[in-house]
Amino acid sequence: MRTPSVPRPLGPRRVRRRVLLWIGGGLLGAFVLAYLALFSYQLVESQLGSFAPLAAVLLLGLLLALAGPWLLIRYRRPLQRLLFTGVHWLWVWLQSTGIPQRVAARFPRLVGFLRARLALTPTGLTLSFGLMATGALLWIVLELLVEVVIGSSTVGVDRRILSLVAILRTPQLDQVMYTVTFLGNARTIVVLATVAVLVALVAWRWRAALLLLAALAASEIFFGLLSLLAQRPRPPLEDARIVQGGFSFPSGQSALAATFYGTVAYLLIRSTRREGVKALLGVGAALLIFVIGVSRIYLGLHYPSDVLAGWAAGALWVALVLVAEQVWDGWAPGKRSRQRSGQIRPLSRARRAGTVAAAVVLLGAASVYLFTVYPTIPPPPTLPASAPTIIAPSAIASVVERQLPHSTEGLTGHPQEPISLVFVGTRVQLEGAFLAAGWTEAKPYGFGVLAGGVAAALTHQPDPAGPVTPSFLADQPNALAFSLPVGKTFAQRHHIRLWTTHVQISSGQPLWLATASFDQGFELAPSTFLPTHRIAPDIDTERAFVAASLERTGLVTSSLIIQLVPPESGHNFDGDPFHTNGQAVILQLS
Repeated sequence: MRTPSVPRPLGPRRVRRRVLLWIGGGLLGAFVLAYLALFSYQLVESQLGSFAPLAAVLLLGLLLALAGPWLLIRYRRPLQRLLFTGVHWLWVWLQSTGIPQRVAARFPRLVGFLRARLALTPTGLTLSFGLMATGALLWIVLELLVEVVIGSSTVGVDRRILSLVAILRTPQLDQVMYTVTFLGNARTIVVLATVAVLVALVAWRWRAALLLLAALAASEIFFGLLSLLAQRPRPPLEDARIVQGGFSFPSGQSALAATFYGTVAYLLIRSTRREGVKALLGVGAALLIFVIGVSRIYLGLHYPSDVLAGWAAGALWVALVLVAEQVWDGWAPGKRSRQRSGQIRPLSRARRAGTVAAAVVLLGAASVYLFTVYPTIPPPPTLPASAPTIIAPSAIASVVERQLPHSTEGLTGHPQEPISLVFVGTRVQLEGAFLAAGWTEAKPYGFGVLAGGVAAALTHQPDPAGPVTPSFLADQPNALAFSLPVGKTFAQRHHIRLWTTHVQISSGQPLWLATASFDQGFELAPSTFLPTHRIAPDIDTERAFVAASLERTGLVTSSLIIQLVPPESGHNFDGDPFHTNGQAVILQLS
């Protein structure tokens, strides 16, 4: 019989080298993570203001949900060793100071309670961390509820994001999102939950079936209570792709999807020993829950804060399921081996075969049923056109000064660049005038257009119809944008954004509000730390250039300069500074 080979011990030099490599790699990784976290939070804070802490927590939770399962499974043992080593070192250092001994002598009951809560048992450390996680999730839900009820800046962020999402809609993407959202509706969840419960009963997993049903029932009751407390109406029909009744906050489909798919993924992870399968189940469930929530926003059925609250509410009940099962294992007699292995007792070969067969048959029947009841995507809701406000041509300046917005806005509504140009003309007249002046209309903002702009920037190629980052005016993104490149690259260009208004003069020509600026090169934006164009600070020069460019075409019948806002300076969406004398030019097109 061959004796197993004993690994040779490492020499002191190799040990030091390996320790230095670990320390160096850890410090480098920590520096990179801190660097990314700092600028990510700077991005969120610059755009969301006081909403930034909650948004950062939600973003961190989303990243943990997507990458956490794979990281925990792939690096579980190194992380455990690192955690235990750090805790042990901290405990030894504290004992050397004498602080734990003095605290234990003065507060024996408190120390006993803390020892029980931090013990490496299901009813100790597992229960403590579980309660902390559920408390954090409950705080997120209640914080979003308060934000919605009091009408804070979150409401404005919701409206602007919905308006921005409308730009990205295409018929093909509509069909994809409609299919995805069907995976999270009540009928689908009920059918799949029935399948899951029946399969669990066939496998004699009574507790798993009970936990799944209890989680779904509790999630539905909690969702109904939050809906009655908020009573938030659905987004306006002009922002919706399909129509649905009921309240908007929180997103019931997001909550049910997070509860059901998260609980099923956890129960399946507990029943398998293959780490790759565990990671696949965890990441797959997180991605499915994520895209279902995104589909609710895309279709205009919920505001972003509704979906965030639904995700947090669903994760709350998944966490409670996890804690409940762990605590049950800790309290139930005769479970010591199960506690140590972290696994439930495997099925016999015959029962495993029966369970797999039942799962295949039931899933097949459920799929056929759901396919037959899957509704086709309805046409977009039709809304009656609102009557425009008719004014006399002589009242244009007065209406612009007193009734129309004066500045563009960020996501939270904070003012940015003031309006510098006002056009009187139809869309056809606008497009004809800019075309005659040599400008090119920017393509509608989308993923393909954005990729084309990035490619043009990297290859130093021209892209006259390249994307212009949307900006907001009265919660709405710009309806039109034009560009005039300088040279043969995408780095420098004149560009202008235009918003339509509800005001028309007696001849039927509507009023358009616009801002113009000159892109003088690329940069990493000061506020977002993302690659983008850098504007020239003097936006008055760009206003004069646009007016002169159109007047040379002979298609401008009259122009008028008004003092719209006082002279001011500020920063745009990306954090670039600007200054202006506050004037605006009114151009009437022939």
